[in-house]
Amino acid sequence: MNRGIVAGALSLTILLTGCGSLAGRHNIDSGFAYIESHEYTSALESFEEAEKNGEDACFIHRGKGIAYLYSGEYELAAEELLSSLAADEGIVDDMDFDTNYYLAESYMMLGEYNKAKEVYDAIIGLRSGDINAYYLRGTCELSSGNHDLGYADFTKAISLNPKDYSMMIMIYKSLAENGYEEEGVSIISRALENGSEYMTNYEKGQISFYLGNNADAQSYLEAARSERDQEKEPVVLLLGQTGEVQGDYNYAISVYKTYLSENPKSAKVYNQLGMCQIKQGDYEGAVSSFQSGIEINDKSLNQALMLNEITAYEYMGEFDLASSLMTTYLQEYPQDEAAVRENVFLSTR
Repeated sequence: MNRGIVAGALSLTILLTGCGSLAGRHNIDSGFAYIESHEYTSALESFEEAEKNGEDACFIHRGKGIAYLYSGEYELAAEELLSSLAADEGIVDDMDFDTNYYLAESYMMLGEYNKAKEVYDAIIGLRSGDINAYYLRGTCELSSGNHDLGYADFTKAISLNPKDYSMMIMIYKSLAENGYEEEGVSIISRALENGSEYMTNYEKGQISFYLGNNADAQSYLEAARSERDQEKEPVVLLLGQTGEVQGDYNYAISVYKTYLSENPKSAKVYNQLGMCQIKQGDYEGAVSSFQSGIEINDKSLNQALMLNEITAYEYMGEFDLASSLMTTYLQEYPQDEAAVRENVFLSTR
């Protein structure tokens, strides 16, 4: 089956298949391990080796597709994911649906909303209670200008689990990003009013934050921060933002530093701390924070941290050092066109 036929016939036939044997997939396993650690170039090299060694084609194409998706190569991602679906041999399983989700995301990133919608239609055709598929199809509809269809999908997602407050928060964000914030506010306001007794403190804090009630948000988030079973990093990041939106960077910095004193391996919090320090004019402090974040070597955040460090040096007037760091940055991330333009600017300073 060629790719054109697969793309034109995305249907239950493609979904109702599964990848083959798990045996003999050493390079495949290495490739997925690299994806997990955000090393996408190395992942692609492993999948190429897997292909040479005759390992399972379904897994190889799937791995390549995910690596290309996370590398921003959306057309290549779609091609590989379609090839993975076409190579499926077994019965349908969770991984097949997962591959289709990646395919739909690739189409969304390409702005090919009709193709993405076809994928979500196929998923819903087999899993009529799949809340995520309704939410994502609704987001797809909004992005393509179909407000009513999008809102209907959001309503369906909420009806499938009226106590899924995290989903309601995601729906609020999608509506707000597409110019319908009032509708999103109505949804989360109603949720807080009717379901407060069922919500976690973190959920209450999120909703209060998005409703602009910073005092309430801080109260709930401070409570969440002390709860044993609550993941602390997202709580701390949002708690800091309650200060940032009010221009109270001292509060935000205090929140971030307190967290880092006990959890020094959070590149995200170091990055946010550095951004606050830049806004306060503490460029040396910002550089120190970004460097601490880089030392953690969280590959999902290294690019942002490196670029922010360069920005801090520019604010300090250290243009030679910023230029040197930009050269290193572009060796690592040559596809960042904005950084290429910035490098031209630095070379003239």
